[in-house]
Amino acid sequence: MPRGRGGKRQGTPGKGYSNRTDLMNNYDPSQGSPAAGGVEAVPQGAMGPSPDDTPGLTTPSQYPDEPITEGLPIGPGGGPQRDTRLDETRQLRRYLPLLEVYINRPDTPDSVRALFRYIRGA
Repeated sequence: MPRGRGGKRQGTPGKGYSNRTDLMNNYDPSQGSPAAGGVEAVPQGAMGPSPDDTPGLTTPSQYPDEPITEGLPIGPGGGPQRDTRLDETRQLRRYLPLLEVYINRPDTPDSVRALFRYIRGA
């Protein structure tokens, strides 16, 4: 028995598939996808800086008076910045007794329960 990639080719070259009329339509690429209602232009500056605006390795520093270890826990510089989010999360603990009534309801989303557990564990 010969091994191959399937049976004899069916269909007529240059003809579309009769059951896929959407593949036979010639869409205007400037109109974009018909489902999306066209393609909108991206506003100027919405895509971020251009490659010409990005500094290279040989470009002089924009912060010549700042040590290269600024923000790191070692070396000269100010060290890492303190993250205040943990303190804010701990301050939310005082509201947990008020929210616990809603957490025990069966219609409460799992995301709200996860937030409750996160605040409780902070």
